[in-house]
Amino acid sequence: MTGDLVRDDVLAPKSAMALELRQGQILRVTSLEGSQVVDMAVWNLHNLREKLSTSYSRTRYFPLPGRSFRPRMTVQQGDWVMSGLCRPLMTVLTETADPPGTHGVHHRMCNAFFYASHGAGVRDGCFEQLAEVVRAYGVPPEDIPDSFDIFQNYPYDVQAQGFLVKEPVTKPGDYIEFRAEMDLLVALSNCPDDVVAAANAFRCTSTGVQVRSDPDWVRRPVLGPREWLLEQLRTRGIAAHAEA
Repeated sequence: MTGDLVRDDVLAPKSAMALELRQGQILRVTSLEGSQVVDMAVWNLHNLREKLSTSYSRTRYFPLPGRSFRPRMTVQQGDWVMSGLCRPLMTVLTETADPPGTHGVHHRMCNAFFYASHGAGVRDGCFEQLAEVVRAYGVPPEDIPDSFDIFQNYPYDVQAQGFLVKEPVTKPGDYIEFRAEMDLLVALSNCPDDVVAAANAFRCTSTGVQVRSDPDWVRRPVLGPREWLLEQLRTRGIAAHAEA
């Protein structure tokens, strides 16, 4: 990651933070000791009603020519992180964990109910941690979207007919980088689960959070959802109106 360092933080275990990310800036999230999940929520900084959609992030993409539509299980390097208006909030630039795309993008984050219902008592989860750090921006708890659970190893098992929570595949120093496609509010929660599931290998650790500028980035207008879609079609040589 090149460019000037804008901020350099260490997110302590079982804590959360909110930050503003300007268009073109690059966010790097690093698993300092490995095996730590970070739940991420994202909003358009200038319209907080526009927020992350993990469903659109998984299922809205341009297939290769001749390929039919197939909903994807995850989001990985080269993919967009989409909003509920179906336009990119971020682009995944780089990830170093193997296999890539090992993230949770199907279910809502842990919360007090999750812990209490599994005998761990009433304790804060990622939901409560995220709600606390975005309160200063006027975001109420009910406006927190389903999170992008960075590094969560959450495969679907056909025989078991459900998702499995496995230990992360990240090694110490593995990271993922996102580029902001518009000005963003980003909230990150270092997942506090060390009692119910193997999400963090039953040991919560610190996470590195860095923001850098991109020296080659030229700020550009943020297009509305339809205008952005039409521009993408023109770029790819795809007709805006299908032939009858």
